[in-house]
Amino acid sequence: MPHRKVYAAAEDDEVVVATEDPAVDFQVPRSTLKSTSRLSSRSLLKACRRLYRRGSRPLARLYKRLPWTTRQTISVGISLYAALYIFLTVPFRIAFYYNPFQHEEPERVHRWTQELTIFGPLDLVADAIGVVEFVGFYRVWKDSFSQLSEDVSFELGKKLTRDANRLKVPKTLLSRTASGSGLQRGKAKWTLASIKPLSSMTGADVTKSHRKYICVRNVQFALEIIALVPTDAIALATGAYNALHLTRITKLCRVYRIRHCLERVANIYSDRGWVQRLSSTGIDSLVRNIGLCAGLCHYVACGYMLLAHAQCGLSLENCDENVETSWAGRDRLFGATVARKYARTLYWASRTMVLLGYDDATPVSDAETVYAVIVTLMGALFGTSVLATFLFIFRIRNARYAAFTTHVDNAQEYMRSKNITRNVRRQVTAYFSYSWSTHHSLDSEEALHIMPKHLQSKVVATLKATRVKQVCFLMKESVEFINLLALALVRRVYSPADQITEPKFNAQMFFVIRGKVVLSAFNGSNPKECQTGDFFADSCLFFPEKYEEKAVAKTFCELYVLAKAKFDGAITFSHRGNEAAVRARMIGTLEKYSTQLRKTKKLLGLRGGPESAGRNSIGGSSHSVADEAYSGETRRGVRWRLPGSTFRVYWETARLLAVVYVAFEVPFFSVFIAMSDDQDMFAEQPDFGVRYALTLLVEVFFTVDLVLRSRYFGFLDQSVMLEVTQPDLIFAAYRSSGFYVDLLAWLPVGVIFDSHSISASRGRVSLIRLLRLLRVREMPSLLRSISDYHGLSSKTHLVISLLLGVTLMLHVVGCMWFETAWIAGGSTFEDASSEVTSTLSREDCLKQAMLFQNCSWVKFDCYAHIGAVFPVEDASSMYKSSFAYLRSVYWAVVTLTAVGYGDIVAYSTAESYFAALWIFVGGIINFGVAGAMSSTISNVMATRHHHIEKMNTLNSILERMDISEQLSGEIRRFYHHQFVEHKHVYESQLLSHLPDQLCYQISSLLHSEAVKRVPLFDSASAEFLHEITGKFRHHSYQHGETICLEGDVCREFFVFLHGSKVNVFFRVRKVPIRALNGGECYGVSEFLLRKAHSATLIAASFVQASVMTREQFDVIQRKFASDLIDIKDEAHIMWIDEHNSMRRVVRNLERLKLQPHMMQTSTLFCQHDITGITTGKNGGKSGGRQGLRDIDAARTTFTSIWNAVITCWNIYNVIFVIFRICFHAHLQFSKGLSTVVWLADFGCDFCFAFDIYLRLYYFGCPE
Repeated sequence: MPHRKVYAAAEDDEVVVATEDPAVDFQVPRSTLKSTSRLSSRSLLKACRRLYRRGSRPLARLYKRLPWTTRQTISVGISLYAALYIFLTVPFRIAFYYNPFQHEEPERVHRWTQELTIFGPLDLVADAIGVVEFVGFYRVWKDSFSQLSEDVSFELGKKLTRDANRLKVPKTLLSRTASGSGLQRGKAKWTLASIKPLSSMTGADVTKSHRKYICVRNVQFALEIIALVPTDAIALATGAYNALHLTRITKLCRVYRIRHCLERVANIYSDRGWVQRLSSTGIDSLVRNIGLCAGLCHYVACGYMLLAHAQCGLSLENCDENVETSWAGRDRLFGATVARKYARTLYWASRTMVLLGYDDATPVSDAETVYAVIVTLMGALFGTSVLATFLFIFRIRNARYAAFTTHVDNAQEYMRSKNITRNVRRQVTAYFSYSWSTHHSLDSEEALHIMPKHLQSKVVATLKATRVKQVCFLMKESVEFINLLALALVRRVYSPADQITEPKFNAQMFFVIRGKVVLSAFNGSNPKECQTGDFFADSCLFFPEKYEEKAVAKTFCELYVLAKAKFDGAITFSHRGNEAAVRARMIGTLEKYSTQLRKTKKLLGLRGGPESAGRNSIGGSSHSVADEAYSGETRRGVRWRLPGSTFRVYWETARLLAVVYVAFEVPFFSVFIAMSDDQDMFAEQPDFGVRYALTLLVEVFFTVDLVLRSRYFGFLDQSVMLEVTQPDLIFAAYRSSGFYVDLLAWLPVGVIFDSHSISASRGRVSLIRLLRLLRVREMPSLLRSISDYHGLSSKTHLVISLLLGVTLMLHVVGCMWFETAWIAGGSTFEDASSEVTSTLSREDCLKQAMLFQNCSWVKFDCYAHIGAVFPVEDASSMYKSSFAYLRSVYWAVVTLTAVGYGDIVAYSTAESYFAALWIFVGGIINFGVAGAMSSTISNVMATRHHHIEKMNTLNSILERMDISEQLSGEIRRFYHHQFVEHKHVYESQLLSHLPDQLCYQISSLLHSEAVKRVPLFDSASAEFLHEITGKFRHHSYQHGETICLEGDVCREFFVFLHGSKVNVFFRVRKVPIRALNGGECYGVSEFLLRKAHSATLIAASFVQASVMTREQFDVIQRKFASDLIDIKDEAHIMWIDEHNSMRRVVRNLERLKLQPHMMQTSTLFCQHDITGITTGKNGGKSGGRQGLRDIDAARTTFTSIWNAVITCWNIYNVIFVIFRICFHAHLQFSKGLSTVVWLADFGCDFCFAFDIYLRLYYFGCPE
């Protein structure tokens, strides 16, 4: 009995079937047979749908269980496959399978080929993916169009206000922004690309952006419609199956999806480092240009082959082999396979796009020539674009890093010139590395300084004021008072193991910004750890003498410091007249908080608990343990194990040389020595010579190195800057950083087989030797560590890295180029008679390579080009393995540099593919190296270029403002000294970015002699002298610059260094009353007694001085108050004596009989402008100035002429002398000409000897 079934859709789209008995039984009339058949077809369709749903539902559920990233990756992978398949196969099929002469060859056109059998299913899959994507695209397009219609209807039907229209944002635009920004995952970093669309969606910009979006969608919809046109049906209906390759051309309209797929991949993996790196400014343009050029190479190759087929037919049957009517005929592609044709066209396209100009596969016909010209112009545009992108990356995008490396290089050069110890230099380098890795600059608040003022206030409130309000006795204070304290915070940086505070001498409070600080008692007991966000030493703001904890930095620490003086000043400013009550209230709050905290710890059992002690003992005692371990190791005499020791440096250098040897020896041995029997053209056997001895020595070295690095060689823990020497920790660190890889590379299989002459297995053993190349991964780190030890600049390191990397790459490419001669071919010299090989031409070699794959570049280079034979045929042949290696590397070099001599070219199919790849990659590398070298050279010359530009600007300003020659000369001399001496006075720039303890260590080394020159400090204690030495700072003054003025408050005293000359003026400003030389000091008494300067000091030369400022000295004054009492008593006596002495000198100089002679006093360092002034009348004074000016002008003119003469002789030596040396055997001078040459040589030598005399005794320094 039939049943009635009712289908209904449930909430989860499941089909619910309800079955029940029919209420009435009736017969179907014959008139309804057609309707019954329709119902049966519908039932069949419903059954198919039901079956599809039941089969696809488990897959859908399984797909939904996958992570979001995996599902999106699968989706975009399918879409990308379809787009790339169309992008690559459509031009390839048209160029290599479509027959342009199909009307003349109907039997070939209507035949179903094997290629169509392969491409047919792949086309169906790609078209199915395209239809599914079109359905989804149509829905989005329809929604966008309907949204636009709604906007129009709103504007016509209702009068919305302009503000409402601005706030109305299209749904499609918002959904597109959300999907495109990749923020749904919450992992992507904010970039300009993600901020820009969100920041521009207001007002008219929204409407404009929406309209642009709709326009783009319409264009994409039109392209999708064109791609859906079933053009394949026309070819199938007519039976012209060969036209199926051509009708696929409409599918290229979907190529635009490649960019969308790549953008989706970037959004999916936006939290990954490699995506953020590739998406950064400059790198994305570079990747886009390279990808575009790679695609153009494919299309250009297909177009070049299509031209040949259009002229000669699909099999080149319409062209004669003996007549060159096309490039394909010249290249002997008659009867060639598709792989052979594509290899040759891709080879031509690659070298044309990178402008390499070989003479093979060149155009012949007019169409081919025009096509080649167009492709060459495209290649020129591509090369210019890639080079400009590299220059942008190295010069502009990396400008911040270039400035950072310049500062580091200058600092290293300055420390090396001042003989700073290697330990201190290593600490400075470690801090610079930390600063760059953390802040990407030397100043962590650099980003804050470039913000607008209103944003700076908000950031400061977040960074500083919020931290200040965390203090218990400041929580309820006013906003104004908190802001005053926030402005008083000073940022300081400390290195690991630096002591931040000392018990009873600290008058500062600290807020931890970054890093870890260990607090403990003076003896190191009861350690506690402070991390980011914590603060300590808050009681020092009230009772600094009662604070008995010691703070030591465990890692690199950044702290905000609030000085007690600033805190007291803020209280006075905000609570004037009520300071005592406010301070008492704060002290009471602090005591209540401390009492409650102690009770809480006691209640919870946290006072000195095992958990707390265990957690903090490592950080608290690490410094002392490290010191004890270090001293113990030093006493036992194993200092060589520590990083930075002399033995370790030499060992690392030897390891670098060994790695370089392995990188060059292994490929050479595998390719040119360990050849199989059918390829052994050089008839060489591995012998026990120099190469075997060096290889064995290197392997023994790596064996010892493996043991030493596993148990003995200590390492520096970068997090805490401590040296680890425990064997277990050493092995654990080595195991996590490549021990097993080094063990795999060490396997002595190659050494064992090298010691036995087993020729049958040499080819297979060479593959095992390739494991040694795993050691090459250590080359960059070894080179960096050695460069840091020797203090090489970053520019020198970059040049060395480029030279070594490019040389190694050329070596590997040369070996691979020689190896490609044996791929898919037999021996290159078998069955080759001397008559055939001596007349081997390029056409014959191409034909043999096309038919039999037995002619390669090696065979043609040996027989036809060099005119020799292989050593297996003649042992005395010059074409040995070393010569073949040089020829291979020669090809790699001329290809990389785009010289393109064309004497060595590709012949076989494998050679063509490899040459195309290396030509393209080598062109990119060439542009990159050119950009890097040009950026490095410009950075090296940047300081000089800036100086020249500054001087040119200065000269134009001085000339325009009509400044006198004398004043202009002084101004130019000032800038010249500033440029010449900028590296010698780099201390201020160096110390401005270093932690306090490092500054103290460097200053102690630089100014150790300055303290000994101060007589008042002779009776001071050794601790005082040690402390004050580290507080000196270096200052420099130009000639004529005023160092201090009489009557100003003395805030610093000076210790002048060697070579300094200073004039001292007192009351009488015409002449100095005394002179100060290097090694003398000034202002110590006035500084200690807080008096005004007694005299005016003017530099009479370039002056360098060690200066002690009031800010640096106040810290020492609180710590050594007892020592300063006696020093101040002596200073008072000395100040009285000096003051009386200067008064007596002034009274003597005021006598009338001394005034005519005091201008010519030879014991004083007079200014240059004083020497030209005489005591005569105005005319005599101006005449003296004019005479002095004439003497200077004559001196300058003579110097310029003499320098020009010496330059001419240098050019003579550069050109003529070298020419005579090189062509000495071919030169035959006449007697008269020989005399002239002899006289010229004698004159040159005389001028050079006289030049030495002039530079020693006549040409003085600018002073």
